[in-house]
Amino acid sequence: MGYIATLIDVTDGLPREIGGGERLLISAWVFIPVHPERVDGKCAVIVLLNGGTYDKRYWHISVPGRSGYSMAEYLQERGHVIVLLDHLGVGESSRPLNGYVLDRHIAASASQIAVTEIFDRLAKGQLDPSVPPLSPFVKVGVGHSLGGMQLITQQAAYRTFDRIAITGYTAIGVHMVHDGEHKSGYLGPVDYSRPAYITVSHELVRETFFFPDIADDVIAVDTALTVDVPYVLIVQSSTAGIITKEASEISVPVYICLGEIDVSPDPYSEPSYFRRSPQVTLHILKRSGHCQVLASTRVEMFDRINRWISDNDLHSSPPGVA
Repeated sequence: MGYIATLIDVTDGLPREIGGGERLLISAWVFIPVHPERVDGKCAVIVLLNGGTYDKRYWHISVPGRSGYSMAEYLQERGHVIVLLDHLGVGESSRPLNGYVLDRHIAASASQIAVTEIFDRLAKGQLDPSVPPLSPFVKVGVGHSLGGMQLITQQAAYRTFDRIAITGYTAIGVHMVHDGEHKSGYLGPVDYSRPAYITVSHELVRETFFFPDIADDVIAVDTALTVDVPYVLIVQSSTAGIITKEASEISVPVYICLGEIDVSPDPYSEPSYFRRSPQVTLHILKRSGHCQVLASTRVEMFDRINRWISDNDLHSSPPGVA
């Protein structure tokens, strides 16, 4: 099962100084199921936002000699439309010349423009000649790590999705694991003498990213996925309390998944930050590090998210009901 690659021009919706006169494009892969599943009478369109140091391939990993690492394919096979986006400045999306201006709000605006355009094309049957109109559909956002920060930022500003899932991120403030203990991962304030786009070695964060049982060949594939990321976004994603206000404004169901080893110093307090959500689900994935899609228990998370998306009760719950 493959995907449709597309580019969305987001230039006109962003401040002029971002692009420096160049067109800005968001790269996306769209996975269309053979037989779309219905959720409360609608298709589910799931947008997956990757974390820092990764691009959209995080959700569609292929490990030679092994299977079952692509969450995109897993959900596609269960009848959902999957959209993988590269954040502005990441992967195959455009890299703005003025990278220091590329903060979480600009990146969220770019994502909103791209997602809205893809939703519109899917509804009208204009994404690809092979894809008929899919409207109506349930809109689901999933964000990992830095992508979780971006998802919360986007949802609070635009109310894009009917429900959101946050994996490997924290409203408390990112803490990395060193010698078995959580320590603040704060990288700021922004140092403008540093490059606007940086690479972070996964070896430096191995104790947080991966549970000890992950095999060396899987680690090697992960290392090959490392990409440059906007420096300002990395700093912001490490800043304690940066999305606390936005999290309190989220008024749709929220699913939170954290690995047994992860960036939250207090996983069981995370749901309390989403005070307006009608339902908050907390899932601690055992034998998993921060990068849940690489864990030996990853399918447990894939299955839980699939069932959570397909739970019609979440669509009918009134605000304020837990």
